[in-house]
Amino acid sequence: MTSHVRAHPEPVASEVPGPPGHGLPRADGLFQVDGLSVVYPTRKGKHSVPVLEEVSFALARGGSLTLIGPSGSGKSTLLRCLNRLEEPTQGTVRFNGCDIRSIDPRELRQRAALVMQTPVLFDGTVRDNLRLRPAASGVDPSEVRLGGALEEVGLPGEFLDRPAATLSVGEKQRVTIARALLTDPDALLLDEPTSALDPPNTALVIEAILRLRRTRALTIVAVTHQTELLRRLGGHLLYLVQGRVHSLTCIDGLDLSAIGDARLQAFLAGESAARLDTGRK
Repeated sequence: MTSHVRAHPEPVASEVPGPPGHGLPRADGLFQVDGLSVVYPTRKGKHSVPVLEEVSFALARGGSLTLIGPSGSGKSTLLRCLNRLEEPTQGTVRFNGCDIRSIDPRELRQRAALVMQTPVLFDGTVRDNLRLRPAASGVDPSEVRLGGALEEVGLPGEFLDRPAATLSVGEKQRVTIARALLTDPDALLLDEPTSALDPPNTALVIEAILRLRRTRALTIVAVTHQTELLRRLGGHLLYLVQGRVHSLTCIDGLDLSAIGDARLQAFLAGESAARLDTGRK
């Protein structure tokens, strides 16, 4: 049975202003998802595979939403639907009040920037990687702009001359976040950004994300199996089980005893994320 637990929920519309616009109309809510379903076709004669079923939520500008759930529950698919890297079978996603199907995908992906689980940098220096953008992107490639982006994620400007291949995984992840910042996004979509990192680098990446949310009023949507990121971000969590919304909960001031799902309660209490997979059908 679907559980919906709320404790002091954030308003749907936020008073936090967004960064200067890219020409599209703005609304109080940044993301509005209604009846989103994704079904993957299979071979002839086989049943289709539902990945997401009737997912709906709204996220205010400057807010945060963490997607959690068992492996294979559709978390990353939902994240990719928010900037059209995945197309839903049915339902709508609105960004700043606009159906995302009416927005140029390149512009949408600049404004809702995805940071993947495994950081991908190319041969050359950090500077080369930060400048790797289409000519029409409008990104300022100046040294001041590039160095500033690095400093926003806690890396010194001197890193511009460092060969990308010499960076640690944690440093690479922060460079990919800095690269996303160069398009002045309204939102960061984070797909397990700390799962490949050791504890010290995990802490540095989390601090960078929190600092960006505070200084840039960024909206954050994150997929994670790590309780620490969820706790530090605060805001709301969306708990997916087999592609369905099992719980949409404000975690700020949440009383864990009010949660009826034992797996979710254990996860929020800091037990292993593997507990979310226990008893999965």
